[in-house]
Amino acid sequence: MSRTRRVVHALTVAALVVPAAVLATAGPAAAAAAAVASGGYSAVIKRTSYGVPHITASSVGSVAFGQAWAYAEDRFCDLADQIVKVRGERSRWFGPGPDGANLATDFAYASLGVVDRARTQLAQLSPEELSIVNGYVRGYNAFLATRGAARVPGWCAGQPWVGPITNVDLLAYERDIALLGSGGALLAPIAAATPPTALTSSAPAPAIAPSLVREGARQLINQDKKLSSNGWALGADKSQTGKGMLVGNPHFPWEGELRFWESQLTVPGNVNVYGASLGGLPGVQIGFTDKVAWTHTIAAGQRYTFYAMTLDPSSPTRYIVDGRSEAMTGKTATVKVKQPNGSLQNVTRTMWSTRYGPVLDLGALDPSLGWNTVSAISYRDANIDNDRLTRVWWNMARATDVNGLKASIGRDQGIPWVNTMATDSAGNALYLDSSPTANLSASALEEWGSNPLGLLDGSNSANAWVVAPGARSPGLIPFAQQPQLQRRDYVLNSNDSHWVPNANQFLTGFSPLQGPEGAPLTVRTRQNFKLIASQAKFDLAGLGATILSGDTYTAAQLAAYTVAACRARGATPVVVDGTPVDVSPGCTALANWDKQFELASRGAVLWRETVGAVVAQNPGALDADGPLFGTPFSATDPARTPRGGPASPDAILDGLARAILRMRAVGLALNVPLSQVQYTIKNGQKIPVPGSTENIGIANMAQYEPVPGSSLEPFIDPGTFAGGSDLTDKGYVVNYGTSFLLTLAYTSSGPSAKCILTLSESADPASSHYSDQTQLYSQKKLRDCRYSDSAVSADTQSVELVAATA
Repeated sequence: MSRTRRVVHALTVAALVVPAAVLATAGPAAAAAAAVASGGYSAVIKRTSYGVPHITASSVGSVAFGQAWAYAEDRFCDLADQIVKVRGERSRWFGPGPDGANLATDFAYASLGVVDRARTQLAQLSPEELSIVNGYVRGYNAFLATRGAARVPGWCAGQPWVGPITNVDLLAYERDIALLGSGGALLAPIAAATPPTALTSSAPAPAIAPSLVREGARQLINQDKKLSSNGWALGADKSQTGKGMLVGNPHFPWEGELRFWESQLTVPGNVNVYGASLGGLPGVQIGFTDKVAWTHTIAAGQRYTFYAMTLDPSSPTRYIVDGRSEAMTGKTATVKVKQPNGSLQNVTRTMWSTRYGPVLDLGALDPSLGWNTVSAISYRDANIDNDRLTRVWWNMARATDVNGLKASIGRDQGIPWVNTMATDSAGNALYLDSSPTANLSASALEEWGSNPLGLLDGSNSANAWVVAPGARSPGLIPFAQQPQLQRRDYVLNSNDSHWVPNANQFLTGFSPLQGPEGAPLTVRTRQNFKLIASQAKFDLAGLGATILSGDTYTAAQLAAYTVAACRARGATPVVVDGTPVDVSPGCTALANWDKQFELASRGAVLWRETVGAVVAQNPGALDADGPLFGTPFSATDPARTPRGGPASPDAILDGLARAILRMRAVGLALNVPLSQVQYTIKNGQKIPVPGSTENIGIANMAQYEPVPGSSLEPFIDPGTFAGGSDLTDKGYVVNYGTSFLLTLAYTSSGPSAKCILTLSESADPASSHYSDQTQLYSQKKLRDCRYSDSAVSADTQSVELVAATA
């Protein structure tokens, strides 16, 4: 192929160079064979349009080697930064951080023991798991050795902290990913927890700002998830092919370590899987094979429990359980902290744990939740023992139908914080919430439900987690007792609980820690139910067009109502905080709006601001009748309620007035096209982005997240937020939303899929694949997912043979 670029990389452990004579006399293939024969690794990386790598190897270790190499070519810095984090070395390289953020993570990871747990895990890996981990680490390091730290792609090039990683590093980071929905939000409360100074001789705690503690705890307790998704699995009855179909629509960051990356992994006779992954997790987390396709959404349940500990009056590091005093376990850690002059200073502190887990300082939420002379707060984490992330998705990729997929998930129990929706070529649709969840007794559940924070009395051992057979770790709910449903029409989830996976079938009777039952669904979930009901049966093109629709639940229900109320009011102004506002210009803009959130839509910005203003003034308005909706929530019809215009338009008109003031304050016309306001930035270029936010009730999400992950990568400047709105002086700058969108249909000739990685494959601004898919997404165009050998060969743009000898 004249258009194909062929590159050979061959390496040895010591010098990372295969002797030139070997390449000259035997050729690349023989050199690769020699590498494998010596116990090393070899893989072929074919890249098709948009830079998607298709990696083929003769073993799972070698394909993991190739995956890591290809990932490093595109996203090297993402993983390098995270390894520094889990090692507890951020303060060493970057100083204490704003408000002590680096100190908080360094000490908290030491307290959680992610590195120590990784060392233990490494010694217990199965031969295949060890091969995968070895291969991935070798691939990442081999790329670094070939390129050199000064020439790696991305923002970390030439930084002194860039270096090789180890198996322990990789497993520690995988444990960190497992903790994303629990302990990851409690790093600052863990690091800030210090016994009352009057009763201890310990050195003063490092400065960790209360704002960090408050924000982490608030996000966890209020279920304020930064990550969201839509997932549909369609069965034969909902598919024009009579076989399974899938929509995978994770809403994830476009910046930082949590951005998805796309690849295909093939080991002939073993695995052939296509999809998206998180860096540092070998394999594919959302994707498909010849027979099975699956996606995930963040689960609504809680993967931890808080415990209120009654302290022994004799010591703040002793507590009472069943009338007996127990000593906390202390763990002393020393962190090197970079000073303004570049020198390093050792900072040492001791962190404490109870029988349940680390002690927390939640005093920033409420002084009574701090560590005082009477009580302290501790917590237990359902994912701290999760050592199955390496294996679970590899085994899922070998399933031949949804029953096999379900069996592999139940056997491994390693999926940490997500629901699973899956379909197969036989036309079955499956829903599971297998996320690890505490198994509490009936009395403990009652106590948990009666406390706003779910606080359990730690002095009563009856509140401990109940051990039951079949659970991955003692104290978890066994897989067989978790929510699951199989149907022939569809299942879906958009981050509400397991309760309503299908508009016509509810799942009830499960632990409330798995998520609420009988509670209102979000407007985004209600919109997803509306979209899936819009067609009796879907074809592949219809799936993509529907999930990317600019239609929204709030506009369909309320836009016409708002225009009518606005016109009925006439010239009478709406008074907002003492300022009279003539809303009639807004009425005209909304009347002429197409009620869509397409780039050409005029009025979409005004509607987003209107709904946002109502919700800011009336929290909960989207979930109940009153300010926004007239028909109240019905537990027998949760997919369609609340809905309809409210009895009084006052709250909506007040929101419209506030929206008008806000838009005028930033110099925007009320009928400005969405394309002029909502965009992302790549290499200084503004790329318009369709979609909108959660409050609007849209499937295709686009918004800004100030903290899209824990990466230290410099992020896009969103402008200045003011006036209680997410509209800034720069408009709506997008760095989060629809990320890897997968639409798939099984046909008589195998899987047919269209997809897009909205953020593009490479994080390197110098790459041609830094913004190419973002430009495509701006036009709402999906591309073919090249899966078959013939499809890959017909579109191959480059070929790399990468190998490392032992």
